Amino acid sequence: MTDEELFESMGRALEGRSGWHYEPSTTPGGLPSWCLDPGGRVTLSANVVDGMVTVYVPEDDREVAVGGVRALLVWLDAFGDRYLAE
Repeated sequence: MTDEELFESMGRALEGRSGWHYEPSTTPGGLPSWCLDPGGRVTLSANVVDGMVTVYVPEDDREVAVGGVRALLVWLDAFGDRYLAE
């Protein structure tokens, strides 16, 4: 699966979840992301880099490599709720 196909698959999985939206890159050469911003401020962003789904946590300035789309959903089910209330 290409990065583009993986990103599309991730988008289909996230678009039905509350607070998530697609954010195109505004920086030349930058990656588009799916972002969680329940209160108007991005609390998580997810994208695909070299075949790996990653989640960026701005609060901690860290990236978490979660693997594939299914692993992303498992990670969000385990940890994502804490980012919904921000």
